[in-house]
Amino acid sequence: MRIIKEENFKKTINQKFSFSFDIPAEGLYLIEISARARSEKQIGKNETDDDDLRIEIDGRKFAQLGEPARYFDIPAAFSGGQLHNLKKTVVFLCQFSEGKHVLAFVPDREPTLEEIKIYQPQIDGGKINLELNQQAEDGDRRDWYTFTLIDLTLKEISIELTCQKRKWDRDDVKIIIDGQTKRNLKNGIRRFWYWLGAFFDGKSQSDTFAVNLTKGIHYIEFWADRTPTLNRVMLNFGDASLKRIPTVYDPKWTEEFHDDSEKMILARAIFGEAGNQIRDARIAVGWSIKNRLGKDVYPWRDYKTYNDVVLAPKQYDAFVDPRVRPKLEDPLNEIYNERRAWFECYEIAELVFDEKVRDVSEGAVFFHDISIPQPSFLKANPNAKYIKQIDDLLFYGI
Repeated sequence: MRIIKEENFKKTINQKFSFSFDIPAEGLYLIEISARARSEKQIGKNETDDDDLRIEIDGRKFAQLGEPARYFDIPAAFSGGQLHNLKKTVVFLCQFSEGKHVLAFVPDREPTLEEIKIYQPQIDGGKINLELNQQAEDGDRRDWYTFTLIDLTLKEISIELTCQKRKWDRDDVKIIIDGQTKRNLKNGIRRFWYWLGAFFDGKSQSDTFAVNLTKGIHYIEFWADRTPTLNRVMLNFGDASLKRIPTVYDPKWTEEFHDDSEKMILARAIFGEAGNQIRDARIAVGWSIKNRLGKDVYPWRDYKTYNDVVLAPKQYDAFVDPRVRPKLEDPLNEIYNERRAWFECYEIAELVFDEKVRDVSEGAVFFHDISIPQPSFLKANPNAKYIKQIDDLLFYGI
């Protein structure tokens, strides 16, 4: 395990602050953050609000699965109502590009930030083994350890832990994967606690779960009752190379645009072709690409994905124009100063992809800039029928 940066804080925070770090080379990294937060009763007799703390990575927020507007009281955050001032650790796993990155800590009231560790794990056959040996602070049924996977797949997870068997109130551990609690079959009363100290007899125990999580955000939570120890965790990603897949927050190309997801390639096309246009023009460009997909006209009838449409030869100038293509390859490069435009284009790509925005192109499948004479375009595309102009772009159907 290669340590990149380590910082012991052990300080109360009451306002947002940033923590910068440098990644030496592109790859998979782990960010381990430990903190604690008080419940309302611990803060004061008449208090009605707990301490809370959430984290952003390079401006990216993390929300409750299925509740995109909820950022506190989630697995990747720290909630005083759950922790009662006991320490919790959140481990973020993410593919980072080389260069500077920023963590932002956003508190509610006065949580305590304990420690930050950033390190690069050794990958063997698509697997990483984490020797943790972390014992929970003594407490009752509370959030303890969370792994947050960012834009990653996961095939299986193996866990080794130790629970103590006592006469009264033994150690127990619960595991929750993307909101689903694994149940044990040994004790009906405590079926939601997968590992029960009563069955450990003081020895460690290992279990493996096949999870088959697709690329995205995933939360793997461990809850502790009393003082169990999490000895080791093995994560099997199922891909020996763990090739980086571009995301909206890390869109730099892999030198192969076919590695892009369909939303990513659509966003690049919108950004390149209409990044300097009004919102409706961007939406229309997105829809004109979508309208080609599966259209019963040669050659579009053979296209199955947005990648097929966008990357077809001699179709979209932004991918071949030497003045524009560098921006498509690295949209967030500071030399272009188009961060806001990129995020807006990606948002539009998502809306078009999911058909959550009206087709303002009115069925268009072609478009061009007003700098191209309309007669010249129609001569090259005799089946095109003019529909409308939006900003500096002319749109056509067939």
